[in-house]
Amino acid sequence: KDQLRGTAKYGKVGSSTSANAWTVPFNKEKFNEFLFATGDCQKWLVAKKWSVMGWYANQPRFVEKSSANHHRYKARWYRRHRN
Repeated sequence: KDQLRGTAKYGKVGSSTSANAWTVPFNKEKFNEFLFATGDCQKWLVAKKWSVMGWYANQPRFVEKSSANHHRYKARWYRRHRN
């Protein structure tokens, strides 16, 4: 909802097993990696903040590791401006 800026707050704060989506603001936190995961955490990936941020379409971006590959690799990603 906030394009990964960390300003959104929605849902009832829960845990990794919560049935509903939720988030808390993190824009004032210092961090250098994102963890993206499916709801059941079966598929996940870790990417550096500098690799994720910016606007791009079908561009290779570094993935530090994932459920498919525990070594650093590039994958084509999309991060577009909201219409």
